[in-house]
Amino acid sequence: MRNVTFAFTAVRPSGAVETGVVEAETREAAASLIGARGAFPITVTRRSTALGGEHARVGGQDLALGLRALATLLQSGIPLARALAILDDLAPPAWKSALPDLRHRVEQGQPFGVALEASSLPLPGHVIGILRAGEAGSGLAAAVEQAAQLLETRAATRAALRSALAYPAMLAVAGGASVTLLVTVVLPRFASLLIDYGQALPLSTRVVLGIGTLARVLALPTIAVLAGAAFMWRRWVRQPAGELRWHSMLLAAPVLGTVRRSAAAAAACSALAALLDAGVPLDTALPHAARATGDRAVEAGLLTARKRIETGDRFSAALHAVGALTPTVVRLVRVGEETGQLAGMLAHGARIEAQHAHQLLQRAIRVIEPLLILAFGGVVMLVAAALLQAMYGLRPS
Repeated sequence: MRNVTFAFTAVRPSGAVETGVVEAETREAAASLIGARGAFPITVTRRSTALGGEHARVGGQDLALGLRALATLLQSGIPLARALAILDDLAPPAWKSALPDLRHRVEQGQPFGVALEASSLPLPGHVIGILRAGEAGSGLAAAVEQAAQLLETRAATRAALRSALAYPAMLAVAGGASVTLLVTVVLPRFASLLIDYGQALPLSTRVVLGIGTLARVLALPTIAVLAGAAFMWRRWVRQPAGELRWHSMLLAAPVLGTVRRSAAAAAACSALAALLDAGVPLDTALPHAARATGDRAVEAGLLTARKRIETGDRFSAALHAVGALTPTVVRLVRVGEETGQLAGMLAHGARIEAQHAHQLLQRAIRVIEPLLILAFGGVVMLVAAALLQAMYGLRPS
């Protein structure tokens, strides 16, 4: 039986009220676990996942902000347990439910990385790896700082992409709604008036009306077909083989594939640089960096590169052979290997590729926007021409 997450409220012998979450197979097991920690459970409830669970409500920006606050406290010389207590007043609300259990685990002697991985906070695996490596060698404060910076960079990149796509999306919705209203409501009513007056409809008006009628007839079947296709597509991409194939198709697409590969390369380089800085060996860091890309095809390529490294290939040669990342990253990795500054070159490559992906997306949007305007303007012009021709054809009875 799999463990599930339970939220609890408990009272300690001192009278202090404690809230948090625990993972257990059953409610009774969760209550026993809380009691074993020296607290008396008052309420133990299973955390609901009907709306996507607690993880779905914690955004990347909130995760980054909490880690940034923790890094600042640790760099000030405050012990970890005390810093987690202070974090109650500094962290975003999304952290609140996880902090009591996280603090308790640390007070009981668990390493911070292990405690954080067991918490309800949806931190990526490569971030946990950075924190564990920091505890083992380079220092926890520096590792938390690196993890926060990594999450901040990713959150900023996603925000920039959403901002860039916002206007074309709004334009498409507004234009589509306007055209639908004209073709399905305005023009048919105007045509009915003309017919009531005994006027013959011009050819252009009949053509536009026919298109509108056809669109109304096919609307529901089209929606049903699209919904079925979307359902089948979701089932397909949930399977590892289907997801890998879909991501490979996206990488092969013109423009979109280039943007996606650059963005995946930026994510991989950023995660790998942070892991190497934290003292994680390359062969251990690569799987975490591969998962950070969010692209199964790029991830598979990086894992293949790791196997080639294990057989004696240099990192740059392995990357070049599998073609998972961009040529720019391969060249920077080669420079990093020659100079002993691999982490620094990877961080530089992450910045270059993130900027490249953003620039490509902006260029594509600069082309899409006028095309959308022209397309919707052309449709509106045709509808307006049909209306005007029908009006000019009016004859007094």
